[in-house]
Amino acid sequence: MNLKKFLIICSILFALSTIEATAFIFKNRTIIHSDDYIKNYLYGSILYDENKHNLAAKNLDKINELTGRHIEYDIKYISSLVINGKLGEAAKIISETERVYSDIFLFDFIKSVNFLKQKKYEVALSEIKKIKSNDPLFKEFQNSLIFWIKIQDKKKNRLNEIKEYKSRYLSIGLINKFLSSYYLGNLKLYNDYNSKVLNSNGLIRYQIFSAWNEKKISNHKKAIDILETALTKNDRNLLLKQSIIDFKKNNNQILSFYDPKKFDDNIAEIFYLFSNLYKQRDDEFSNLLLSLSLEFNDRFLSNHLASFENHLSDSKSKNFNYLLISKLKNIGSEYRWYIDYQIAIHEEKENIKFLEKSIVADDLFLKDKYFDLANFYRIKKDYQLALNYYEKIEKLNLDLDWTFYYFKGICHERLNMWDMSEKNLKKSISLSPKQYSVINYLAYSWLEREKNIDEATEMLEDAVKLSKWELGYIIDSLGWAYFLQKDFDKAEKLLKIAYEKTPSESEVYDHYGDVLWVQNKFLQARYVWKNALNLENIDPEREKRIKDKIVNGLKISE
Repeated sequence: MNLKKFLIICSILFALSTIEATAFIFKNRTIIHSDDYIKNYLYGSILYDENKHNLAAKNLDKINELTGRHIEYDIKYISSLVINGKLGEAAKIISETERVYSDIFLFDFIKSVNFLKQKKYEVALSEIKKIKSNDPLFKEFQNSLIFWIKIQDKKKNRLNEIKEYKSRYLSIGLINKFLSSYYLGNLKLYNDYNSKVLNSNGLIRYQIFSAWNEKKISNHKKAIDILETALTKNDRNLLLKQSIIDFKKNNNQILSFYDPKKFDDNIAEIFYLFSNLYKQRDDEFSNLLLSLSLEFNDRFLSNHLASFENHLSDSKSKNFNYLLISKLKNIGSEYRWYIDYQIAIHEEKENIKFLEKSIVADDLFLKDKYFDLANFYRIKKDYQLALNYYEKIEKLNLDLDWTFYYFKGICHERLNMWDMSEKNLKKSISLSPKQYSVINYLAYSWLEREKNIDEATEMLEDAVKLSKWELGYIIDSLGWAYFLQKDFDKAEKLLKIAYEKTPSESEVYDHYGDVLWVQNKFLQARYVWKNALNLENIDPEREKRIKDKIVNGLKISE
């Protein structure tokens, strides 16, 4: 039995063991002491917290007599229904409980969205305007929805609505104007906003849309040019890469994802945009918005990728939704590779030969696939096999950025090929001089070899400043540099900061214990070393050295 199941069972048994815990008190003072009610409620709540909304909805549905009588139940049940693609069902429950609840943000929001889905635009507009929220991001979202409802109304001066639309965020304002001007077919306005989208360093998704618009009117070369220019700004965007592959093969299937002339498709895009914005601040409202986006446009298959990625990040479960995975893989070769690679990492497969065999020599993104494999083996500490793939990349004679030489330098260093490592790390820094992780790696490697200590110290001072004193492992490196220079007072101050900031790195504990020892703080040193032995990630050699120091103390060389 795994820990998660054990905790679930313990929670249920605990709840069932007390009368108070097994009682639901309704508004009419009716009290229910049903074990089944509590069991399904608790289990449904746990599934809800784990973002398993399909199972949560099923368990909570078993006790739907609680509807309108228990606010926490209703919020979880209704949210799970929406995230599970049952907007209409959720809205029906909200309608039935309106006499019970008032001014519940979630319920007011879902009710208004359901009117929008039913194309009852005037009612939807009225309801959306009523929603109260102090969240600036939601107010921006609310503003966008109001804008689009007005835009679809042919009775209004729609061009004027676009021109006068204002947003606190330049990118959100531009996206709305870019999409709406094409939706209305006003090429003069569209060309203006399109130019701003294409000239931006971000907004890659909408540069892809721009290329799709060109492809739809048979401007094939211009579409490819837009995509390839966008690729120079972001070479890992799956939708971008797949669009390039498909267009070069004259495959237009991807264009069916989104029709810029359809109102629902544009509303879906607004939900998707704000889902991503909420995701960036780690807000669970993101999942609900994503589901609503798919409610309005389920054809945009690549938007389902967020659900797959949420599964990877939110749960260690290996129970993938293989129907979803099949849909994503069918988008094209880039999605198929990405999905298979992510599952391989998630399942910690030691053997990913099936991925290696899937590579073809004429792959447009051969470098990226070699890079994925190289990084996989580097993380697995198979440094020689990783180097084999880094070298395959080098033979492609393409422009390579600082990350390539950094990772290659790490592999050489771990294989005790120091001259090659130093050469690659220096090359990485020359390409991007402010990458504090690379500066730290090179400088600390010098410290380990007790060479270039003064230069390493200067470099680490810069790395600490560049990282804004936020990264304990870099502060640790600087502290160790001063330790080697026998400036123990300064070393102790820095290593204490590193110790407090990095509670999971045994090397930091080891260094801090050393400086405490040389400062004659023997009890504190042994205390820190003993704490290091409790860390899961401590390597056997360091563990052996620390155990020796706990018994015999630190042997200080003159």
